[in-house]
Amino acid sequence: MGSEMTTAATPATFHGAWRAWIAGVIVILWACLLCGAPARAETKLPPVEEVLRDLQFTAEELQHVKEGKFVEHQLSEGSKRELSLGLALLVKAKPEEIAKLFRETQDLESVKAIKVRVTIPGAGTLADFTAAALQPNPDKEARRYLDVEPGDTLNLDAKEIAAFQALKSASKGKAVPVKEVEQLVRQGLLARYQAYRTKGLAGIAPYQRGRSDQRSVADELLRATKGSTGLAKYVPALHDVLMNYPSAKDKVKKDKFEESFQWFNIELFDRPTFVLTHRMAMFVDYAYINIERQYYASHDYNAMQQVVAMLPTRDGTLLVYVARVSTDQVAGLTSAAAHPVARTVMAPYIKDMLEAIRNRAEKK
Repeated sequence: MGSEMTTAATPATFHGAWRAWIAGVIVILWACLLCGAPARAETKLPPVEEVLRDLQFTAEELQHVKEGKFVEHQLSEGSKRELSLGLALLVKAKPEEIAKLFRETQDLESVKAIKVRVTIPGAGTLADFTAAALQPNPDKEARRYLDVEPGDTLNLDAKEIAAFQALKSASKGKAVPVKEVEQLVRQGLLARYQAYRTKGLAGIAPYQRGRSDQRSVADELLRATKGSTGLAKYVPALHDVLMNYPSAKDKVKKDKFEESFQWFNIELFDRPTFVLTHRMAMFVDYAYINIERQYYASHDYNAMQQVVAMLPTRDGTLLVYVARVSTDQVAGLTSAAAHPVARTVMAPYIKDMLEAIRNRAEKK
């Protein structure tokens, strides 16, 4: 199952996954505001108890939410590579007020990690990826690509690896061909975007982890989607789109569904991390659901799927955040506590961010 770590489960072990997760949170919070706020409907609002019971929260968790506490809800994880996190928070404000505060409340140092954010229109062209550069250490990063072998240093398929190896052979004895490496990176990003846009999960090329070992991102995202039982039960149309994109999107009403594609360069460990994302949003009666699927990341983690839901109730707006990230960094850890430790490392920042949003919303 690819190269696996055998180190002890310590916070440092999860640093890459933690940075990737936080960057992912920033991405989806930006996306929430891009959609605008959900329209207020005249539908009779349910009590918060009913909504939480429907989402399978325990009686104790329900009580804590009503008391204004942050609740971390235990989610089942679909594999030894998956890290999951579920949070719920009751906010005494309207969904549109919360949406307005998403962008304003982000930590500036974390936003600085996003060096480039580009929306990809239509079928996409190489010009859409012109800003994909190997900064801040171009020679060092280019050398990583040129020296790449099957493994987890970079997330590449067999054809991509072969292309970089051919470039290395052609440039032997010369200076590191940074521009040529960057051009291959752009071509790879475009090809992955076009394949996903036209074929969905079936179009995602697997990462080559060994000579005959691959990591299927499609399987990781399919597993994450199947784990979203709440979506399957209460927003079946959106769940169907996730499972069967792009064919299923034709079944949903266009005025209720929005989508966009973007690519990001997120700086992790002084390295560029190129991320391809698909954002989907749906308005369901008086509720608003935003899903962000990261179907490619160039290193450190395999894929990520996040959900932010703003659900108006009689008691206020229930803000629910669910994330599932696939990473080989925890797959081989021998400690039984590996996954709980990872969540302990990752959860506080996200809680602080959402708590800050609540504090500002309720002061208005």
